[in-house]
Amino acid sequence: MRSGRRTLFALVAAVVALGVVSSCSADPTGDENTTVTADPVIYPLSLRYHGIDVVRDVPYGADRLQQLDVCLPADSAPGTTATPTGPGAGAGSGTSAADPSAAAGSSSGRPAVMMIHGGSWSHGDKDTAAYRAVCQYLASEGFVTFNVDYRLAPTDPFPAGLDDTRRALDWVFRTSTLTTYDVDPDRVGVFGGSAGGNLAAMLAVEDHESAAWADGDRIRAVVDLSGPTDLTARSTESDGVSASFQRRQLLYLGCTAYDACPAADRASPTLHVTSDTAPFFIGHSTHEFIPLWESQEFAAALRAHDVPVTLVAVQGTAHSIAQLDRAMSERVVAFLRRHLG
Repeated sequence: MRSGRRTLFALVAAVVALGVVSSCSADPTGDENTTVTADPVIYPLSLRYHGIDVVRDVPYGADRLQQLDVCLPADSAPGTTATPTGPGAGAGSGTSAADPSAAAGSSSGRPAVMMIHGGSWSHGDKDTAAYRAVCQYLASEGFVTFNVDYRLAPTDPFPAGLDDTRRALDWVFRTSTLTTYDVDPDRVGVFGGSAGGNLAAMLAVEDHESAAWADGDRIRAVVDLSGPTDLTARSTESDGVSASFQRRQLLYLGCTAYDACPAADRASPTLHVTSDTAPFFIGHSTHEFIPLWESQEFAAALRAHDVPVTLVAVQGTAHSIAQLDRAMSERVVAFLRRHLG
């Protein structure tokens, strides 16, 4: 028996040393690094979604880009197709929750995910086919999913996009929103790809500072796919970073160069991790234009603060939600279910 156990341990050690696990192998279940291969098909785009209602263009602020869609699971009650009304529910109502203490004690309702699209902080929107499909996919797996638009650079540079996504998160936690969409405030996560991954990570590392929620921490799980996490000059040192992305990153930061650009530190999640940060699932391809080391160092910073991290490196160049083949999609859902219940 002991000999067999030693043989098993040796096999496991060999797999870990190689760091390569096929896309059909077991999902990551804890704090670990895994390398996988991926299929070229974005799995959520390949599905048909029956019974998934989408409430479109719900305002969370006054600007035309401060809107979101809500993708509802098939078992949603008819009343959840309505737009929340009442004090603090619509545009122009500010960023604080209408009655955070009233929702804080709730333990009923469904898990929810707030999703943030990518596009180098300068383009893209919630209506992009792939993001719409991911919204519906997460809803089909039982998560009320809020698919968020936000103001874009260069017209609205940092911190406009971060302010908007924080405002959207505040809106999700309003009593009227939680009630209308039957959301459990203790089971809310965020999901972002590329620039959206950066914004999701920033929301998570700063969530403990929230003034709109009595207990400070609201986010319970984070999915970050290819999110830039170090926006300082170091992020441009890799040959894989394109000149066009460097320009877009500077436009987002509102700077002409990295010298004397305080926004670069302010917008870098790696520099703001605390022990209060929620668990992370990080997906990042090995040869994409955002350097893999950014996610590796971000994961190290999280672990240094005892934050659980699953870091999945995907072989190849697939960026952001292009990583979501069937196996990766199922990994994400398994992670969200583990932490959101």
